Formats: sequence, C-alpha cells, structure tokens
Amino acid sequence: MYDNSWKKILALVVMVLLFAISIPPSINGQHIQEDMNISYQRLCNGILRGNIDLTYDVDDIPSTIRPESDIARVDLYINYFVSGIGAKFIVPFFPYRTIPIELSVEDVPEWCNVYVSPGVVYPRLDYKKAKFPEHAIVSISLTPNAPAFQMFSIKVKARAHSIQGPFGLITFVGCSENYIPIELKPGYYSNFQYEYQTYIEMSPDEVKNVPINITSYSNARTRLLFEIVDPKEGWGTSINSDIFLGTTVLGEDPTGTVHFSIHSPSDFGYHEVEQFNVRVKTVAAGHPEAGIDNTTILQFTVSCKGN
Repeated sequence: MYDNSWKKILALVVMVLLFAISIPPSINGQHIQEDMNISYQRLCNGILRGNIDLTYDVDDIPSTIRPESDIARVDLYINYFVSGIGAKFIVPFFPYRTIPIELSVEDVPEWCNVYVSPGVVYPRLDYKKAKFPEHAIVSISLTPNAPAFQMFSIKVKARAHSIQGPFGLITFVGCSENYIPIELKPGYYSNFQYEYQTYIEMSPDEVKNVPINITSYSNARTRLLFEIVDPKEGWGTSINSDIFLGTTVLGEDPTGTVHFSIHSPSDFGYHEVEQFNVRVKTVAAGHPEAGIDNTTILQFTVSCKGN
C-alpha cells in the first residue's frame, strides 16, 4: 500500500515540474502569433512522447498482382507506447486509457486501389510495446493501366493525437505519426480485340488473304503466337507465326495486322462448307512465363462453289 502511494506522489511531483518547465515565458500583445505557435508546438511535443511502430507480414506480398483479378491482403500490425522522463510513473494515472490511431494511405498511383480496414485502431496506453499489437488489413488491387513488372510502393500512414490534461492546460502525451512503405509489382494483364471477316466465299483454286486487325488492351508489350488448328485436306492455309504489339500504358502503338491465307481446292464442283480455327497465344515480351495460358480461338467459315 505504501509503495503504491509514494509512487503516485512521485509521479505527481514529476508531472508538476515538467508542466512548470513547459510553460513559456510571459509575452506581450505584439507576440500573439508567436504565442500561438508555441502553444501548438507544446500540443505536439507534450511531456511524454508518443511512438507508433508499424510492421507488416512480408509473406503476404505476392510476387505480382494481376490487374482486374487479384487482391493482395497484407496484415498490418500497429504498436503504440509512450516514452520520456517519468513515463513509467505517469502512465498509471491513465488506467485503461486507449489511444485512437487513424490509418490512411498516401502516394497511391491512380491505377491502384488501396483500402485499410479498420481505419482506426485503439491500442491501450502504456510505456512499453504490447505483446499483441493492434491489427489491420491493407487490401490492394490494380486496374488494367498498371504497368506490368514495374515496382511501385504505397505508403501506409498512422497518426495519433495528443493526450490533454484538464482544461487543456497541459499536454501529457504529444501527437505522433509514422508510416511504412509497401512495395509491390503488377502482373500481366492480357486483353485483345480481333476484327476479321468470319464468313468467306471462294471459287475453286482461289487464294484469299483475310486480314486480322488486332488491338491490344494489355499492360505490357506482348508477343502473339498463331497456329492453324487441324488444317483441312486439300486446302492450303498459312498465317504469320507471330507478331509483337505495344501497349498504351507505355505510350506505344497497340495495333497490328496479320493475314490468314486460304487456298481453295483446284477440282471443280461444290465443296462442303469448311470451318478453320486459328489458335492465338499471348505472352508478355521478355516474360515468357507470364500469360502463356491465355489462348483465343479465331473461327473462319469458308464455302467454295464450283461450276
């Protein structure tokens, strides 16, 4: 009982002394603005210093985030403690006091969506780090305009306001702020538009070149690979083996054209309608492991009428 009493008395004495030291000297009317600045500085500094410690789980960061499909969820841990002369004795005067810490994000590219939940956490006031810090989740997704394979970072910011004494005459704990950067890399987004003639009429022994106009909406320079699936007996077919298309994300031309060549049989008579399929695979240039599973089938219906 006596031990607790003298600790409380000692803490009260420390608080009074620090309060007296923190009072600025008397100033006259022409220094009102300086007085306001000093008062604001006192609010931020306070007798004790507030400290915010931020960490996150690095295992939550994927190698890449695919635009439009992936959502990265990163566990964020927030710890708060005060430090300064007499912190060990002053903090017990605020039993069960919690400090609201506001969480926000900065330096976010326009093609990145970031949400922090919850937006405010309430750690308990203490002079040492908590064994179990507060927890929040940072959710990150990307739009198709995110440039593939280019590292970027976002800044998660935490802010705690000051703790005031009675009537705001003294600031026991100053306001505090901290941030932590999180680095990420966009993945490959594959999206193409193909425009071509789907129905073709031919005469025997005729050659037609069917242009395929392609527009890329992907977020990286892309190599497109073409393959004719199950060519028909007696017909001749050919197509470009590949083509490279740029991306508007990097200010490049995203358009190109390839030609599907068809040579009808030379014998006369009516030939049944045939369907030709062209398989298109798209891979990110310089990153053949990205997008290899993106496959599109282009279909052409061809009829050949003889005499």
